[in-house]
Amino acid sequence: MTSNAVLTITDLCTEFETDNGQVRVLDGVTFHVPKGKTVGIVGESGCGKSVTAMSIMGLLPKPFGNIVEGRIDYAHQGKIDDLASLTPDKMYQMRGNAISMIFQDPMTALNPVHTIGKQLMEVYQLHQPELKKKQRYQLSLEMLEKVGIPSATQRMLEFPHQLSGGMRQRVMIAIALACKPDVLICDEPTTALDVTVQAQILDLMTSLQQETGMSIIFITHDLGVVAEICDQVVVMYAGKVVEQADVFELFDHPSHPYTQGLLASMPNSQSIPKAILPTIEGAVPNLNEMPVGCRFASRCPYQQDKCLQQAPILELKNAEHQVSCHFWSDLRAKGNGQEPAV
Repeated sequence: MTSNAVLTITDLCTEFETDNGQVRVLDGVTFHVPKGKTVGIVGESGCGKSVTAMSIMGLLPKPFGNIVEGRIDYAHQGKIDDLASLTPDKMYQMRGNAISMIFQDPMTALNPVHTIGKQLMEVYQLHQPELKKKQRYQLSLEMLEKVGIPSATQRMLEFPHQLSGGMRQRVMIAIALACKPDVLICDEPTTALDVTVQAQILDLMTSLQQETGMSIIFITHDLGVVAEICDQVVVMYAGKVVEQADVFELFDHPSHPYTQGLLASMPNSQSIPKAILPTIEGAVPNLNEMPVGCRFASRCPYQQDKCLQQAPILELKNAEHQVSCHFWSDLRAKGNGQEPAV
């Protein structure tokens, strides 16, 4: 386990039981989350981003979803716990206390029949039962004020449907941060918000991270958001990690063809107005019919015979950059260790 990592995921494999048998959704996912840093997980829909978060949180639907291999090591108070092997009771104590999560849609994550105040106070009731009701109320009020909700006393009495989308997301952040967790997992928390509110939420999370020193796993498909708030990036495709690097390294020197395709599809200041943006042709392979070799091979412009026959492994490009690609590996070998210009 990396010395400065608060969370280390190693060879994580998650399977779901379906009508067609066992389906492996995550296959050997490995990455770590440094203390006080933000790690972005990017990739198109269906690549395994949310399942990775649910696996870490112990929220896989039972009995159909299960972690079958790998470790999720959480370092705290001088010891390391494997979250994948904790009992349900211990994981219940950990969830929301040491590791919290903000979900994509706050309207469905919040209980519509309970007030904002009751839902926020419940966090303290569950994880800090020694607190009296008056103390729980005061702490909840302070959390609402901290996340920038005006008239917090009035909001405590209101229901989720009485708040705007941005305000509901701020409530979710307040609930997630109530117990000052070491790790905050954000599953596309700004997807349903307009650009202005999205910027406010991102600024809020950045400032709260600086204040508390927590680590963040930020799941998104928006590379613009990644560039703004992330320190490291994990690129996933079809249940595997295909590239991971420091955010500046990844944007300046993307090495996997999939990462290059994602970056090329983003408009920039040099883009020709009204021109058609490049796209990645094809679709993600079916979970029941994963290819033997590279899972991106059918969509890759650099496909080789080896790509269809043998799955690539993550290789070190440098101390802060890993790539899983036969084409890149071959180019590097031909260059006698020099960085290939893919």
